[in-house]
Amino acid sequence: MKDNPRALAVEALTRILKNKAYSNIEINNILKRSDVSNVDSRLMTNIVYGVLQHKMILEYQLEPYIAGKKVEDWVNILLLTAIYQIQYLDKVPEHAIFNESVEIAKANGKNDGLGNFVTAVLRNYQRHGFRDLPKGNSEHSMSIRYSTPQWLVELMVKQQGVHKTKSILQSINQPSHISIRVNTNKITPEELTARLAESGFEMKPSQISSVGLTCPSGNLIETDEFREGLFTIQDESSMMVAPALDLQDGDQVLDSCAAPGGKTTHIASLLTNGSVMALDIHKPKTKLIQENSHRLGYEDIIRTKALDARKAKDQFAPESFDKILVDAPCSGLGLIRRKPELRYFRQPEDLLNLQKIQLQILDSLKDLVKVNGMLVFSTCTFDAEENEDVVMKFLADHDNYEVVPVKHENVLDKNVHDGVLKLLPDDYFTDGFFVAAFRRKK
Repeated sequence: MKDNPRALAVEALTRILKNKAYSNIEINNILKRSDVSNVDSRLMTNIVYGVLQHKMILEYQLEPYIAGKKVEDWVNILLLTAIYQIQYLDKVPEHAIFNESVEIAKANGKNDGLGNFVTAVLRNYQRHGFRDLPKGNSEHSMSIRYSTPQWLVELMVKQQGVHKTKSILQSINQPSHISIRVNTNKITPEELTARLAESGFEMKPSQISSVGLTCPSGNLIETDEFREGLFTIQDESSMMVAPALDLQDGDQVLDSCAAPGGKTTHIASLLTNGSVMALDIHKPKTKLIQENSHRLGYEDIIRTKALDARKAKDQFAPESFDKILVDAPCSGLGLIRRKPELRYFRQPEDLLNLQKIQLQILDSLKDLVKVNGMLVFSTCTFDAEENEDVVMKFLADHDNYEVVPVKHENVLDKNVHDGVLKLLPDDYFTDGFFVAAFRRKK
């Protein structure tokens, strides 16, 4: 079973859902030690992401056939993968799905009856077919229909309204594209587009960043252009952060939560002189920042330090930096399109717990900014608890700071309200993102 793409998908999903692991990491780890063809690796990846995106729909379909039965987690996942393939993968023959699902059950099970059980459940599902999903705009029906926990649907409806919530939920279940940030100190977006086109990549300009390009699919990391440091992989929304710092020649910048270094290197690319100190709480992750800075050609500008940003005030003198970026730890709800598992891992209390950490980091760094300097706060989530509420609480506690309008490209005018920038996942098909800029007055 080690080279069976369906068995590998079950293994990956079991690890992801049991250990709250990131899907991309588990998929990569499993594929590295397996010996599957490109076709089979694509099938395995499709099944993993498909089940995660439609998990609650699939559970709704499966529930009538296992109600009242004690089913091991991996068997439940096996059945979900089978129903996903039957329902969503038109080109896969049903007999192949049945046969391989039964063989996986037999190979991994502790008794001979497991194969019979899987056969019976799938035959039952085949006989009755896909049952209608709940209709209407209740939070419960939308939760099942868009495979998103009900508490999260309720939160989104409260903050965004029903119409916008439906638009977001429809958007996040679509396959994501790849986006890259062009290293414009080495090449122009137009020149890079032409070079990558020669290798078969269909690059298009980003809708929201003049240094961004997008591509439907493909392994851009394995290109000479990537190795030469002509670009880095980065979501378009996070390309909004470095410009928000309004960098000036000679600025001393602190990137307080920096790994893996996408925003750090973007900051460095905008500095003729000056420097960037990049912190991360985990020392191994500082090596990622160093690797990225070396590949892109900014190793002379970027320094790294393993440090919890909440302890930065003990390591640096007051007013050490012209600009500080706090790309804060957050729930990551804005990343659900690319990391669909996140919706199942988060709980309502997580948002307030993360808010406390965000405020602790901001409080630790507030004295390190020079007077008239800037402190930029960003997250990859779209809920108010981790965004607007943090801004209000920080300002309430620190009257020597004020919000200044986030510097942004003109296309994003409609996304700036009360000076802060907020991107929702359906606005431009990017990650959900938030950016606020504070100026120290005294």
